Amino acid sequence: MANRQVTPLTDTAIKNAKPKEKEYTLPDGNGLQLNIKPDGRKVWEIRYTVEGKAKKTTGGAYPATSLSKARAKRDELKGKVNNGIDPIKEKQAQKEQKRIQEEEAKAETVVLLNTFEKVSRDFIDSITGELVPRYHSLKLARLENHIFPYIGQKPINDVTRMMIIECLDRLKLANKTDTALRTLNIISQVYRYAVTREITPHNITADIDKRFVIGKIERKNMPTITDPKKIGILLNAIDDYHGEIIVKSALQLATLTAQRPYNIRFAEWDEFDLEKNEWIIPAEKMKTKKPHTVPITKQVKAVIEALRPHTQHKSKYLFHSLHTSIKPISENTMNQALRRLGYTKDEIVSHGFRAMFSTITNENITVHGYHTDVIERCLAHVEGNKVKGAYNHAQYSQERLGLMQWWADYLDEVKLSKENH
Repeated sequence: MANRQVTPLTDTAIKNAKPKEKEYTLPDGNGLQLNIKPDGRKVWEIRYTVEGKAKKTTGGAYPATSLSKARAKRDELKGKVNNGIDPIKEKQAQKEQKRIQEEEAKAETVVLLNTFEKVSRDFIDSITGELVPRYHSLKLARLENHIFPYIGQKPINDVTRMMIIECLDRLKLANKTDTALRTLNIISQVYRYAVTREITPHNITADIDKRFVIGKIERKNMPTITDPKKIGILLNAIDDYHGEIIVKSALQLATLTAQRPYNIRFAEWDEFDLEKNEWIIPAEKMKTKKPHTVPITKQVKAVIEALRPHTQHKSKYLFHSLHTSIKPISENTMNQALRRLGYTKDEIVSHGFRAMFSTITNENITVHGYHTDVIERCLAHVEGNKVKGAYNHAQYSQERLGLMQWWADYLDEVKLSKENH
């Protein structure tokens, strides 16, 4: 049967084609035809055969795609088919390539936005609930002061080990070896966070050997006084302090309770229960992130009662700032008071009262009779042995009260010694 002769379409014939109840086609020849939809739309369709399979693809809608443009598209498509190219597969490949390029561009943008500073701040934010505000600020401050100015704006994936090492070398040259070590530890935490979040593929600090970069660190003990005679002289000097009673009371509470200066400064009136003889420091103020109960001895109670009329109805803090009642005394207030009493920073600092307590109580275990575990609980130290710490939940409430009362009485004894006046 002979092939039916196809009469090429004209614009007039296309314009006059009316929709019918069912879709129908108007052929133009060589695989091009116009589909007339029941709703009146007119769409070009191009048919072709490749590798023995009949296929079709759209050529656009009329009149947006004119008759001449539709024929040009058909001829272009036929040319590709003659060269062994399947236009549909080519279009799919182009679409996939565009998708890949867009994803790569998006990924590259994310990489550029993930600067070392941004990732570091995200990490610090992620552990905010795990840290006492003071330690949160310390971590961030070390990065802000020593790292961000040099590599903060670089994408974390572009930061190299040598860039980090150069930052640490600056600290070593400034005789801040301990700060260099602590800063490196924070950077390592940042990278572990980034690897976990798939922000970067590798923790480059794992390849930094601290021995060759930081070197040996000479650990200095906290400056303190452990000679009973000198302790007595210091305590009498504090009792005779002629400055603000807030500062004097803070130093007295620090000696009697052996708590961290941060907890002394931020102590609040509603944390003290004088009927139960307990000072309960909430978890969010503790380095261990666990609430800590400090037994209140008769000497501690005396300090609190003497201070009460001066600050209780003015501030929530026992030791509010000398300039405003809405803030506690500053970090250096107690240390400055010790300086005014004639003690240098190499002799005693406010944190040194804890070392004083630890040294004296451990040296006198046979006298007071309390185990080292009780001493460590009084200091709110974390058990170094994780297995032991997991099972040893003993609070030693009565034992701690007994030890703290022994300590307070011991301090009274060294104060009253004649040779210490």
